Amino acid sequence: MTAERSAAASPPSPAGDLTGLIGKHLIYAYENGWKYELYVRDSTTVAFRCLIGPMFGRWSTHQSAKIVQLDGDLYKLAWVEPTGTTTVVIAWLSERRVHTTICYPQWMLDFPEITLERYEDDLDAIAAARDAGPTYPLTLVASTGLITFLESRSPEDDTVIDRPPSKLPLDYANQAN
Repeated sequence: MTAERSAAASPPSPAGDLTGLIGKHLIYAYENGWKYELYVRDSTTVAFRCLIGPMFGRWSTHQSAKIVQLDGDLYKLAWVEPTGTTTVVIAWLSERRVHTTICYPQWMLDFPEITLERYEDDLDAIAAARDAGPTYPLTLVASTGLITFLESRSPEDDTVIDRPPSKLPLDYANQAN
């Protein structure tokens, strides 16, 4: 088989090369002071925590996500949470920047306390609140931030995001490298 036929037989993945992102653990701070933490478990799953901001307490250890490489070390991660919230994060690792667009259903803004926990611990209650709504109007929030902490961890490491934000050391959100 020629090299040309070999390349045609196995086209590049539509997601691109995710090896530079899988296992990345980052904390990022938005211009409004909110801080979030993200860990890319594998090519289809992320874990996250809200460390500072009105959604403090919200976290997930196994959120399904669509992840693609846009170019080099520029990635897009997108997911729909059990709450109905849609999140899209553009992460540019070498520039240590993020841009996030979040679309909140109205019930989330009216009753955020229902979701200020680990999603996987109470999916039935979250689904019931989501289904009760209202889902409309939707509130779109777009924010730009800086990656203040970035490290490489092993994929599927259950120790990276393993407890609620309230159980973290007091200055955890402020670590930087």
